[in-house]
Amino acid sequence: MTKNFLELDGIPIEILRKPIKNIYFRIYPPDGDVKISAPLRLHLNLIRNQIEAKRTWILTQRAKFKTQTPKLPMTFESGEQHEFLGKKYTLIIHEDMKHSKIVIEDGYIHCYIKSQPTPADKQKLLENWYRQQMKEHLPSLISKWESRIGVKANSWRIRVMRTRWGSCNTLKKRIWLNLNLIKKPSECLEYVLVHELIHLLEASHNRRFYTFMDQFLPQWRDIKVLLTQ
Repeated sequence: MTKNFLELDGIPIEILRKPIKNIYFRIYPPDGDVKISAPLRLHLNLIRNQIEAKRTWILTQRAKFKTQTPKLPMTFESGEQHEFLGKKYTLIIHEDMKHSKIVIEDGYIHCYIKSQPTPADKQKLLENWYRQQMKEHLPSLISKWESRIGVKANSWRIRVMRTRWGSCNTLKKRIWLNLNLIKKPSECLEYVLVHELIHLLEASHNRRFYTFMDQFLPQWRDIKVLLTQ
C-alpha cells in the first residue's frame, strides 16, 4: 500500500493506494481528517477531479466534526453512565473487595474491585468483562451467518478500534471486530459481522458487495444508521 497527499483549500488529503477498483472517501473524527482509498493505477489528476466533485460533501462533513462537543474522557467513577447492548447503565464502584468482578443488575453495572483502584484498573476490569460478554455472544452468530452466507473465517479477533467497527483480511480469512460493538444494540454486532463475512465473497465495496448485503441482510442500512448514533 502506497501513500500520496493532495490538498483541498489547504486541507491535506491522504491518498492510500490499494488493489481495489473504486475510490472511497472517509472523514475521521475528531478533527475531520480526510483519507481516500484509490486504485493502484488511478492517475492523480482523476483523483483531483473526484475530490473537487466531492468538495461540498467534504467541507460539510468536516464542519460537522468541528461543531461537535468533544466527549469527556471516562473517569470510571460511581454515577457514570456506561452502555451494554444498547442500554445505559449507571456504574457503581465497590472497593476493598477480595475478588474483582462485574455484576449487571437493575440498571446498574456493579464493579467490585480492590482498594484504591486507579481509573486504569477500573477500565481494564470493565473492558475485560465487555470482551468476555462479546466472546459469549459471537459463537452462535458466527455459526448462523457462516452457514447462511456459505463462507468460513479462519479466525476471529476482538480489539478496540478508533475508526472502524470491523475489518477483514481476505487472504488470511481473519476478521477483527471492535470491542465497542458490545455496547451497541445487538443487531449492530450482527450487521458488522455480516459485513465482514461478505468481504470473503467480495473484497471491495462495489455493487456486487452491496447486492450481497441486500440479499443476506435487507435492513442493513437502517442498522448502519443505528450504529452511528
